[in-house]
Amino acid sequence: MLKIKTSNLKPGIKLGKDIYSYDSQLLLTNGSTITQEHLDNFARRNIEEVFILDESPRIKPEREFEDVYQDALEVVKSFMVGAMLGSPLDFQEIDKTVDFLREQAFDAIDLFRQMRLMKDKGEYLFTHSINVSLICMLLGRWLKCDQNTIRELGIAGLLHDLGKVFIENDILNKRGKLTEQEYEEIKKHTIRGYNFISGNPALNIEVANAALMHHERLDGSGYPSGLKGQINFYAAVVAVADVYDAITSAHSYADKRSPYSAAEILWQESFGKLDARITKVFYDKITNFYVGNKVLLSNKKEGIVIYVDPSQPTRPIVMVDDEFYNLAIDRSITIQDIID
Repeated sequence: MLKIKTSNLKPGIKLGKDIYSYDSQLLLTNGSTITQEHLDNFARRNIEEVFILDESPRIKPEREFEDVYQDALEVVKSFMVGAMLGSPLDFQEIDKTVDFLREQAFDAIDLFRQMRLMKDKGEYLFTHSINVSLICMLLGRWLKCDQNTIRELGIAGLLHDLGKVFIENDILNKRGKLTEQEYEEIKKHTIRGYNFISGNPALNIEVANAALMHHERLDGSGYPSGLKGQINFYAAVVAVADVYDAITSAHSYADKRSPYSAAEILWQESFGKLDARITKVFYDKITNFYVGNKVLLSNKKEGIVIYVDPSQPTRPIVMVDDEFYNLAIDRSITIQDIID
């Protein structure tokens, strides 16, 4: 259970402990789903804190998403530039930033929309680090990890690409296909990140391992070591978040693709490359968030997602004016983008 200020609650959370009035009258029983009427009643009765079940918390962040994101961008820029110059990581600043980001990761539906809106707010390396951190913490919650593990997954996501600051910019930001030699240089970011992070005694070694192994794959096709079999849990979570955000972001070596394309790729990669347990949780959750969103189809028509089939969640039914497109049947049409 979590003890939460009632001013930070949103409707939909389940109560973790009976609530009594000051005269010992039972107001709300354990397990009840809190509604807006309940929240109004708490305010009238000056009930400032309640216990909630932490399985699926929906907490209203104290700060606006954009403010937290912009602050996080400054922190990421600072520690990455500092690392390039040889300065040690400021663990307290990183920890505080992750705690602020973690507050945002409670509202999954709004989180993905907000991240889409922020993708052009800074350089890809910085925004990617923040997005991966947020998704890692969301995955940690869906996988029912304890709060400390969720926080450390957020740190792992924030630092996973730190080693890229040691890669020459003309290679890192090259447009088009890399040469074999350039690709070998890019792959070194995992080892360089690990070496830098593992030297900080304040950080869990699993955070460093995530930087080292987030490009390893179960079938041995990954790097830097071509490990085969079970991959470190932190690295496996970061890998899923990393793939999703990379696909849905525009950067020097690839155009942005839709979240539905990303979900399909994650599903394909769950067969022998990525951890299937993690990808299935993500795959099952992510596509339902876009019901009601306006989307651009590959036939250049704009419509609204009205239904997601759980058996084929990346092929929903889309309504365009008075016409319906069932993408599970018409495989020639895909969703190109989500229109905010």
